[in-house]
Amino acid sequence: MSAAHIVITREGGTASVVVDGVEIPAGAILRDSVSVPVDPSEIPSVTLTLTAGTVTVLNTLKEGT
Repeated sequence: MSAAHIVITREGGTASVVVDGVEIPAGAILRDSVSVPVDPSEIPSVTLTLTAGTVTVLNTLKEGT
């Protein structure tokens, strides 16, 4: 399911990103990593790199499904 609304505010090399009213902490967004392709024939999208002290990946899928 896609987000209902994404707001990006660029401020030089940094940006604030709000997804469905929830702001992603600015310190978690890698500087200069926000890309917003502008192509009217494509689905609107945003690509960015998030950073953290640790990353936990939880796999809830059972093997073979």
